[in-house]
Amino acid sequence: MTGKHLEVQELNQRRRAAVRLRLQGRMLQEIRATTGLSAPTIIAAHKAYERGGWESVDVMRRGRAVGSGRALTEQDVDGLLAVMSQSIPAEHGLGGLVWQASSLHGLLELRLKRSLSPRTVDRYLARWSWPDPQEAFRQDWGHHARQWLETEYLRLSERRRADSGEIYWVTRWSADTGELFIARNRRGAVFWGSAADASSNINAWNEFAARLQRTVAQKIWLILPPGESMEGLQNSHRIEWVIPKSGTQSVSEAPRTDTSVPRTLRSGLVGSLTHLDRLEAESIHIMREVMAEAENPVMLYSIGKDSSVMLHLALKAFYPAPLPFPLLHVDTRWKFREMYKFRDQRAKDIGARLITHINPDGVAQDVNPFTHGSAVHTDIMKTQGLKQALDKYGFDAAFGGARRDEEKARAKERIFSFRSAGHRWDPKNQRPELWRLYNGRKRPGETLRVFPLSNWTELDIWLYIHRENIPIVPLYFAAQRPVVERDGMLFMVDDERMPLRDGEQPQMRQVRFRTLGCYPLTAAVESNATTLTDIIEEMLVATTSERQGRVIDFDGAGSMEKKKQEGYF
Repeated sequence: MTGKHLEVQELNQRRRAAVRLRLQGRMLQEIRATTGLSAPTIIAAHKAYERGGWESVDVMRRGRAVGSGRALTEQDVDGLLAVMSQSIPAEHGLGGLVWQASSLHGLLELRLKRSLSPRTVDRYLARWSWPDPQEAFRQDWGHHARQWLETEYLRLSERRRADSGEIYWVTRWSADTGELFIARNRRGAVFWGSAADASSNINAWNEFAARLQRTVAQKIWLILPPGESMEGLQNSHRIEWVIPKSGTQSVSEAPRTDTSVPRTLRSGLVGSLTHLDRLEAESIHIMREVMAEAENPVMLYSIGKDSSVMLHLALKAFYPAPLPFPLLHVDTRWKFREMYKFRDQRAKDIGARLITHINPDGVAQDVNPFTHGSAVHTDIMKTQGLKQALDKYGFDAAFGGARRDEEKARAKERIFSFRSAGHRWDPKNQRPELWRLYNGRKRPGETLRVFPLSNWTELDIWLYIHRENIPIVPLYFAAQRPVVERDGMLFMVDDERMPLRDGEQPQMRQVRFRTLGCYPLTAAVESNATTLTDIIEEMLVATTSERQGRVIDFDGAGSMEKKKQEGYF
């Protein structure tokens, strides 16, 4: 029982009883039998008590009151779709703009006197397929995107940062009600609208650009789809049209920076730094700062793409000396078999000291994702296992590969993140990091988590892997693999330990993984990306984080924040 079917008052009484038993040192199995609550609920109640006392144990009534729903009727939907297929009328106080999710909120309030949450509005847009930007951009840019990766697009990104502007990939979408113009930036923001002046193709593009420029109120670069012409398109100090040059070389053929100068020296030349060079230099600087302050550092090695990049940066940072710290892998016993093979071979190739730690308490209890659930499995095998390893070997600083763009809780993290005794994270007790100055001095009992890749994005990671030719686990590339579909996600049957549900039969599908972890908790995506350039091509049109909908993390909303407070990240 999880408490979902209990009245709030009864649930809170049971949660308090569970905390009392937990404080008495009772085992989870005994508490479950006594209170009727599930293990994740018991753990969550106990952690709430540790953070804020008894008042934090109680939960509030869930959901809205009966009859307060704001679902749209069919008539409402028809009216909205008719309006959304046109340019925004001046009567809404938004004349001369283009559509986006926020303007749809205003339309709902004005026309229907209703206020829906942004999440609800996004769901309606997805349900209506209005528009499907990912499919539109895949059709226009899927073939051509690779020609921009290390040449024009990266140079354009440098200009964007210098001028505080934004780059938009634009395309046209044929809808039932007419032709729409769509613009999408790298963060996934989508703008759309029709052109009132459609007397010519050039007039339509220029009008859409002018409306978009008034909407975003900053300088914009508009990258046209292949086949379009720039003749007649109007540039200004805040609008600049860009079109890929025909015959541009692909990534694999693109000329690199002058290799006659060693990269370590090339990075110091004024005006020669690319975006990836700056990220590389920042990460190497962070690692060297930690080595100057820490007494016994370690690098957490999860075997994924971020860990591979972080390890490569460390090898560069201290070359030609050997790696000055060991690698620590907190093993749950449920990683993919290819990950274990890659881990051992990679450590052997670079001559690194690899420490593998498995929580002996979890082994004794045979903790696994199937019988204990993802929350208990993660808490015991990952969180507690990491704490054990750090205490056992006396590590005072640990490098982690987390990035801010992965998840909301990680976006709040500082690069130098301090943990109190017991490995607890207090967001109010962190230090400022102004002008990339880091204070690595620790008080007695404190430890340090350091995230050199904080400012990297998933696309940056893949571009850097391609540029540096970094070895990665083959699971990132698409291949025929045995999978089962559960709750709309594809899970790979990696060995005989995975129990199949009634009627389930593994099927061979062309899939790959955007993120790697315990195989029963990590979903695959259908893909044809068999090379690095194919993967980067997918990233250019991706609208979700690699963890969104593909990783079963812990036990619900907010749990990533809880895990950080407990010291896992």
